[in-house]
Amino acid sequence: MRKGIIKLIDWDRLGFEIAYEAGNGQEALDILKSEKVDVIITDIKMPVMDGIELIKRVSEKFENKPAIIIISGYNEFEFAKAAIKYGVNDYLLKPIDENELIQTLEKIKTRILSEKEEYKKKELFEYVRRNSAFIKALELQNNDYLVSSSKDGVKKYLGISKQEAFQYEDDLTIYEKLMETEKSVNTKYSDKCIEIKCYWDSYFNLLFVVNTIQGYTKNSLIKQVFDEIRDILNLQAIIVQEYVSNQKIHVLYKQLLRKFNFVQFYEKSGIIEASEIGEFEHYLEDKKLSKELIRLIEEKRFEDINIKISKFFDECHTNKVSPEVIKGYILLAVLEIIDYFEAYQMLETDSIKLIFRSNIQRSKFLDGIIGILNQIINYIDEDSKFNGSSFMKKIELFIKENYNKDITIKSIAQQFYINPIYLGRMFKKHFNMPFNKYLHLVRIENAKRLLLKTDMKIYEIAKEVGYSDPDYFALKFEEYVGKSPSKFRNSVSANDG
Repeated sequence: MRKGIIKLIDWDRLGFEIAYEAGNGQEALDILKSEKVDVIITDIKMPVMDGIELIKRVSEKFENKPAIIIISGYNEFEFAKAAIKYGVNDYLLKPIDENELIQTLEKIKTRILSEKEEYKKKELFEYVRRNSAFIKALELQNNDYLVSSSKDGVKKYLGISKQEAFQYEDDLTIYEKLMETEKSVNTKYSDKCIEIKCYWDSYFNLLFVVNTIQGYTKNSLIKQVFDEIRDILNLQAIIVQEYVSNQKIHVLYKQLLRKFNFVQFYEKSGIIEASEIGEFEHYLEDKKLSKELIRLIEEKRFEDINIKISKFFDECHTNKVSPEVIKGYILLAVLEIIDYFEAYQMLETDSIKLIFRSNIQRSKFLDGIIGILNQIINYIDEDSKFNGSSFMKKIELFIKENYNKDITIKSIAQQFYINPIYLGRMFKKHFNMPFNKYLHLVRIENAKRLLLKTDMKIYEIAKEVGYSDPDYFALKFEEYVGKSPSKFRNSVSANDG
């Protein structure tokens, strides 16, 4: 009968897998003590232990008991009553009806999946709540909360890392990844007396707390645990330090963050003990980098600029200069270069903000600096290339021919192959007003002409001169003319009359 049920239906298609078989209730109970299953299908009349005794034991012993289907040739009230008492999901009579069994399994599957989803949501909620409480305690420096779980004989390790991709992912997705990482590693190392907890702070930093029995776990195994975390979450590096009960964990957290910033800036990889980093140099002797870069820019030795900056970073790495000090020094150098070449519009670009970004890698930082210097070089070239009034006449003619289209200073700059920031500054200097104001004036003058010379409706005129929103057109018209389009048309008509 058991073999027949296994062959009766397509279990894979239904989303089930036959995990175990047992010849009687005792064999089944022995399996269930060590293995977790979702569904039990059992007969009632069996040797050693019958089905009623089996479902009774399962009901008493297992908190999250599997779904149970009874298959029996006995259509008796006492059996049905016992089945109800112990929460049996269905009671099917022999001979087995294939469709009836499939319907029962599909109902059970729907319920199991729903329960698993609810359990996962509850589990995730509890994880987020725990994470928030820990990070809040860390920020408020509530050390009592942070070390409350510490016991004699337990060694603790704190690891810190960062996953740049997490900045672009949904928060709950990240929490789920961390929760699954935690469960996976704890399951793998449960027999080694190791427990990890993963946290995520408001600055996208990842924190890992590892507890282990003192004297039992070797340092090599701790490194192996952190390597496991690193592989699962695809991290470049984790910086690790053991902490003892007399330490303040929030102080250790800040120390490790500074060291991790150093590790990340210089693109080190692997599991790094904090003691390997040592202390930083928080002072940088003025090497007049800005003066040397200015000379190279003037001499148009562009390749040497990259070499010079790379060499500067190598020296800082050798001398263990803090990344924050390097960024401050470079920022000052860039500002001095901008001031020297009077390229003040560079201060308005997003690129300059790169200097202030924390936790950035050396290669990205270097690319950003080179990018800013290239903009300065382009600015110098454009300043000599587009400084004549004949060029601005071309711009003026282009606007008068295209004022009714969706044009911007950026689109015009692309049309004439010029830096938009530089064009904006030249435009304001030449026309004594910003581009947007000039464009409004051109459009309003053409609107006035259409109001006087045609019978077009106001919304049609608005669209004709480049305004998609008639209300906005009316607002700008009144701002520049002093009266609404309709009043302007009526007042001129009245004067003519």
